[in-house]
Amino acid sequence: MLKVCIDPGHNGIGPDTGAAFKGLLEQTLTLKMAGMVRQGLEQQGGFQVMMTRDGDKVDGPCATVLDSLRTRCRIANEGNADLMVSIHVNAGGGTGSEVLIIDRGGKAEECANIMAPLLAEAGAWPNRGVKVQNLYVLRETRMPAILTENGFIDHEQDHSKLRQDQWLEAIAKAHIRGICSYLGREDEGNSQETPPSDSRQSLPALIIYYGEAEERVVPFLQEKLQAPALRLALITPQVINAARKIYGVGSIEEAYSIEGRKIPLYKLYGGESRIETAQAVLQAIRTGDV
Repeated sequence: MLKVCIDPGHNGIGPDTGAAFKGLLEQTLTLKMAGMVRQGLEQQGGFQVMMTRDGDKVDGPCATVLDSLRTRCRIANEGNADLMVSIHVNAGGGTGSEVLIIDRGGKAEECANIMAPLLAEAGAWPNRGVKVQNLYVLRETRMPAILTENGFIDHEQDHSKLRQDQWLEAIAKAHIRGICSYLGREDEGNSQETPPSDSRQSLPALIIYYGEAEERVVPFLQEKLQAPALRLALITPQVINAARKIYGVGSIEEAYSIEGRKIPLYKLYGGESRIETAQAVLQAIRTGDV
């Protein structure tokens, strides 16, 4: 039996409340998504799921923010969880999803690398990648732990999606897929489905960049296209099939393939060096050739 601790970020009452914008509360969203994740894992069988809270506050001391964080870690540690996933919603200017870990090179990063593209696909928003942050719930847990940030509550498009249960369900299913993949379990009955918006395919546009050399220029193209970006090494056939237009950044067209299949690029911005690639991207943005 695999043990997973799901941590709905923040509390509904007390000092450890989350972000809020136009009547939408982070702590309400995280609890709803966490409940969907628990239900999905339990329906598959073979999982014991523990929650740090089922209601407005964690199951233990929470008079201060530190108390709340300690309680969350205690629940995961005493339950001998194989994995802890803390679910949050971002704020403060930006768009998209990201996954936070305590350090590079461990099991948490392995899980985060699986999870990050799934969340971006589910939300049809930019993939902000895997980042290292010295957060209490990541540092004080004794098992691999990740913290997911699912959209920005104060970004117009993200906010609109977070108000709709169909998007929350898609994000929850992405968590389930990531957890199952990391723990070596077959994901049954939780295929990734990004909700349609208007008459669009699930991903109107997708940016694939070749490697680390292209990371600095990709955000400019993301802002222009309002599209998620994934490194070529993280691409899956499911992501390719979900995208209407695929933009490549870096290298040459022949480099863009997966499982022996050529990736159909709508446009490729590349050059013989990182500088030439960046110039090609910025020129396309300036001239509207995107």
